[in-house]
Amino acid sequence: MATYTTNGGIKKIATGDESGTWGTSTNTNFDIIDRITNGVGSITLTGTTHTLTTSDGTLSDGMFKVLVLGGSPSGTNTITVAPNDAQKLYFIKNGSGQDAVISQGSGANVTVGNGDSAIVYCDGAGAGAAVADISSDFGALDASNNLSDLASATTALTNLGLTATATELNYNDINTLGTNQASKVVTTDASGNTKFPDNYNAYFGDSADLQIYHSSSDNNTYIIEGGSGSLVIAADQLYVQNAARSETKALFTTDGGVSLRYNDVEKFQTTSTGIDVTGTAVTDGVTVDGTLDIEEVYEKFDTSTSTTGTIGFVTDSYGIRYFTANQTANRTINFTNVNSNLAIGQSVTCSVLLTQGGTAYYLNAYQVDGSTVTPKWSGGSAPTEGNASGIDVYTFTIIKTADATFTVLASQTQYA
Repeated sequence: MATYTTNGGIKKIATGDESGTWGTSTNTNFDIIDRITNGVGSITLTGTTHTLTTSDGTLSDGMFKVLVLGGSPSGTNTITVAPNDAQKLYFIKNGSGQDAVISQGSGANVTVGNGDSAIVYCDGAGAGAAVADISSDFGALDASNNLSDLASATTALTNLGLTATATELNYNDINTLGTNQASKVVTTDASGNTKFPDNYNAYFGDSADLQIYHSSSDNNTYIIEGGSGSLVIAADQLYVQNAARSETKALFTTDGGVSLRYNDVEKFQTTSTGIDVTGTAVTDGVTVDGTLDIEEVYEKFDTSTSTTGTIGFVTDSYGIRYFTANQTANRTINFTNVNSNLAIGQSVTCSVLLTQGGTAYYLNAYQVDGSTVTPKWSGGSAPTEGNASGIDVYTFTIIKTADATFTVLASQTQYA
């Protein structure tokens, strides 16, 4: 049977336990350890009492290392640490608006004033458990080194082991009074250039939202906008150039076009009416929402020497299939990748060229994505033969009318 640690409530799995759930329990234990060692918990106080509980084997508020007190207590709030036999160390920041009394048993308590912070430990002695403030002596250390007494600034610096004067420490420059220090990570050279070594970031913003750094591992330089906003580059004329600044890769002009270049020769430009492409545009697909004006069209086709069996026609790979060998049997054709690529109300047109020998075979069965369809034929009747010693050209227009539902218009033309 599993047991639990006294102070943290971490499950100690016994031999043979947790069959099938060992991983879940272990992950919960890791989460508990993470909370005990580094967890920061927001504790909402109400009324004048609150119980801070550590529950065995379950993530609970009493497991947090740092307690940030908030809420709206109605007066001084007594926080009872439970169970009273668990030893605890807490870092507490009180922003609740009221004093907070930390208690575990009938022994001594610690009061953390509103707006104050403290480090306290609970001795876990059971009913008589006591709480002690181990940060209460920090003030004496501060006073002994004269850290807060401006009249004793020289003594304070000496106690800290510093040889610099207060004026030097307050000098607002990266270097010390204009002298570069080799021990400093960020330096300023004689020309006023600020230098950040590899892997050291320049941070901008209260939460380091913008980062600029150079990585030695991949020799790349990074500009990272890590906040909730956007990275905005503002200029009336924005150039993207090579490192030598001898070649323009892109140009962005206010109230003008965007120019993208290859080897400093413009290939793509936005215009007042759309875009202008110089050269050949290669694309995996084109959707035109409007009038399409084309000067020339070259359609891709596929050749095959097969003479029998089902013809597979991959509609998004080519528009024409040409079978160059004499057919030896009537054949089935299956058009694939249709439903996944067509929207309802769209269509695709395909052509199949069958070479015939002395016996004229023909297409006699038709499928779309593996399902049988019955085409509507030009002239009203499906073909019952081909054209001997010629080429039969079949043209199919497949119209998607609903999901996996098609109307197929077909025709056969015989070429001698």
